[in-house]
Amino acid sequence: MPAALHRGSGVEDGISHFLEYLRVERNYAGNTLESYRCDLQQFARFLYPRIDDALLPLNKVQRETVREFLEDLRMRGMKNSTMARKLTALRTFFRFLCREGVLAANPASGVAAPVVEQRPRPQLSLEKIEEAIELPDAATPSGARDRAILEVFYGGGVRLGELVELNLSALDLEEGILKLGGKGGKERIVPVGSMALTALKIYVQHRAELLLEMDITQVEVGALFLNGRGRRLSRRTVQRVVQRYLYRVVDGESLSPHLLRHSFAAHLLHAGADLASVKEMLGHATVVSTQAYAEPTLERLQRVYAQAHPRNE
Repeated sequence: MPAALHRGSGVEDGISHFLEYLRVERNYAGNTLESYRCDLQQFARFLYPRIDDALLPLNKVQRETVREFLEDLRMRGMKNSTMARKLTALRTFFRFLCREGVLAANPASGVAAPVVEQRPRPQLSLEKIEEAIELPDAATPSGARDRAILEVFYGGGVRLGELVELNLSALDLEEGILKLGGKGGKERIVPVGSMALTALKIYVQHRAELLLEMDITQVEVGALFLNGRGRRLSRRTVQRVVQRYLYRVVDGESLSPHLLRHSFAAHLLHAGADLASVKEMLGHATVVSTQAYAEPTLERLQRVYAQAHPRNE
């Protein structure tokens, strides 16, 4: 940890403290930390020719400086969605510095975010998901594992990182729940459906039989999803597992595990689940993120109208 922050601290010191805070206090994942680091260091590089002080003191950053940074990004052809993300990173960074007493006010507050067009989240039909889930051969250890992975993504709406970190102890087959370690170290409990539970029970049995044949000192006994050597599956391996089956049932370029999470949320909302409950299951901080999955289609609106309006016969 660098020396304690004070009102004359430089931008680089402030970034180091902020990232350490996110890592230690908030338990942010490595990918999230890297995203913050890249965005904030880009802002620091923008400041060098504009602040006449080699230390780049934080108290020299004004609201107009942040506006100029966004305008510079726009002139470089950056997408509004990326600019909005960088502004969010700056707001969070400066909010931290205000709490630490380094800044009296947040220079990123009051800066209008670029308008981001809300596009419907991609999703798969239930038929396509079921088709993909049926592809792995559950009679084999690897097939049973792959089917369980697909079922958990769609049956629980979990994130890739959450699934990779799942331990056997997080699974309660009797209650039908998973205990997930979500973003920022916040644990949440999600229910999983009967089909997912069946797939998990079959996989857990295969898993137990495989472990009996291995050197117990060489395996990760706690990890739920294991590779053929008894080690926890990596993020990349899980991505490849999901893509392997999705590519066989649909065409597309972004056939990632997140697509199953999108579909989980959209299907629940379209079936009448309330936003607050889906928000809790997805582990979103606010309901705003969940609303992106609730884009109503004309067909759905017509169906709701036909079923609910008192003067529609």
